[in-house]
Amino acid sequence: MSYAAIAEAAGIYGVRGEQPKDVRAALQSALDHPGPALVDLVTDPNALSIPPHVSGAQVKGFALAAMKVVLSGGVGRMLKMARSNLRNIPGAVLVR
Repeated sequence: MSYAAIAEAAGIYGVRGEQPKDVRAALQSALDHPGPALVDLVTDPNALSIPPHVSGAQVKGFALAAMKVVLSGGVGRMLKMARSNLRNIPGAVLVR
């Protein structure tokens, strides 16, 4: 579903970004538009938002949550998440 298309149909300026490289241009386009604008950015639901500094408690909490997912039959979900996040690390090798 394109929220930008829905905005356009309602008479509001809408712009959609589907790749990380599209974000800056989409935001600039919306800011340059004289009036209301909707920015529709497609994100990866498996991508983690990692803070610049990670505490031991955060690592422990993530490990516990990941373990619960795996033990409840979510091995495939954990592998998808790992692949989504490793592709953003320079030099990481993905094994298929």
